[in-house]
Amino acid sequence: MYNPFRDPITILVDADMVVFRACSSCEHEIDWGDGLWTLHSDFSETKAYLMDHMDEWIGRALELDEYTGDVKVIYAFSDDSSNFRKKLLPTYKMNRVGKRKPVAYYALKQWVKDECDSVQLQHLEADDVIGILATGEKKDNNIILSGDKDMNTIPTKIYNILSDTLISVSEKEANYHLLYQTLVGDTADNYTGCPKVGKVRAERILQENPTWEAVVDSFKRAGQTEQDALLQARVAHILQAGDYEKGKIKLWTPNDLKK
Repeated sequence: MYNPFRDPITILVDADMVVFRACSSCEHEIDWGDGLWTLHSDFSETKAYLMDHMDEWIGRALELDEYTGDVKVIYAFSDDSSNFRKKLLPTYKMNRVGKRKPVAYYALKQWVKDECDSVQLQHLEADDVIGILATGEKKDNNIILSGDKDMNTIPTKIYNILSDTLISVSEKEANYHLLYQTLVGDTADNYTGCPKVGKVRAERILQENPTWEAVVDSFKRAGQTEQDALLQARVAHILQAGDYEKGKIKLWTPNDLKK
């Protein structure tokens, strides 16, 4: 039920993802003949695609949440020039080096920054910006809008634009997903997790004992150390409230599971 005294719910948007999808969807090839091909984008079409889909996604998220009332939208962007995870693990996202962004990506990113409410923080990815807001200033009154499975490590409501689903992640579930990601790694982000531990084995390990000690034991059985496990967890962990103050990052420790 609508409460006129309640603050507007905040939609926290994974802006890297939605801008990329808009630009990718609006690229067009032209064959000019004699082997000459070009790739172009109509910026008006790209902006319209983004805004139309944002209206659709936000409307659907609110429908699934059965929310009626005022809404605030914040677009979270990554810092393109610096990423603290690459200092922890130099190979992090190295698999993406040399891969081009779709046509007009940076132009659309700037347009969103100019026209919409957006946040970008030094050294952080969009995920981190969202995690900090979702567990801090906007806690208990937000919905994340993304298609990234990593968001499941944040205890809040998440609308997945790819599967058209809304879930509410508890603190316990968020901790489980972090331990799971630490074990299996992420090929998209180029960190390995625990050697010889795939999805099925990771689920079995955590079903039996969903603790940091079980994760460390798995790494040791694979000939690695607790420091190896800690590095993977720190790369997998999305920052939350209290992890970023005045540009300084507090790295994750196992004690953070005891919230």
